[in-house]
Amino acid sequence: MPRRKRRRREPGPLDVALAATVHDPRGALGEELRRALPRLARLYRGIAVATSPPTAPRLTAFLAEAGIHAGTPAANVRGPLYRLAIRAALARGAARVHYLDLDRVLHWLRRTPRELRATLRVAGSHRVLVIGRTPKAHRSHHLPLYATEVLVNRLMAGQLGVEERLDLLVPSFVLPPDAAELLVARSRARDAAVYGEWAALLAGLGPEVAYLECHGLDWETPDRHRRAIRRIGLPAWRRRQETSAEWAYRIDIAEEIKAGFERALERFSVTGMSVRRLAPRAR
Repeated sequence: MPRRKRRRREPGPLDVALAATVHDPRGALGEELRRALPRLARLYRGIAVATSPPTAPRLTAFLAEAGIHAGTPAANVRGPLYRLAIRAALARGAARVHYLDLDRVLHWLRRTPRELRATLRVAGSHRVLVIGRTPKAHRSHHLPLYATEVLVNRLMAGQLGVEERLDLLVPSFVLPPDAAELLVARSRARDAAVYGEWAALLAGLGPEVAYLECHGLDWETPDRHRRAIRRIGLPAWRRRQETSAEWAYRIDIAEEIKAGFERALERFSVTGMSVRRLAPRAR
């Protein structure tokens, strides 16, 4: 009698809560989120998504119905939004909190789900895990963002005493609850300065920072513009983002990030950042 094939047992959720944020006035992520939510629930013990004030009401309503809405801050600025997501994720009671924008989480889950799970699994062995993009994943972004971020990443790494490449601007990290609480307590930046502020604060949360670069963090923005990209192609669509106005915007953002980083270091000095580079995870 032929043996029955054993059904492969699906792994259960990891003891990690996702702290995610979303700014989506058109509600473009709604359908993808609806499809992905069961997979996210099998990956994370808890999920908390904070929405910006302009985010489409139907998307906010869906998050609330699913029991994963973390709330909406009064002002449409990044700092309060990001801190709100982390506070709500902490309330889920998991052993770790993973911060990442919702559109990036959905993109990563679709592109390289094994890498995402492996990253969350290895985070349990480190107090502070900072997650960056591989050079190829970073280069997939449009040029104004990529060029300005490369420069700011180099400046911040240099001030932290790190000569090797560091990508601190996804931003994404995994922390135990006490470290996540300390990050939120120390954070006060209002808008784009929060990216630099968090880079400095993360460096001071432990004697060593584990650092892992991931392929699944390539450019997620095209996911919201599939119709236009099908019509003209990704290279042409990317070039459309490379306007003088976009360059000016990204340069201004870079200045804010740098200022936020320096202000945080003035408040909480980091004499040297010890970085443990982790090998890439399976894709």
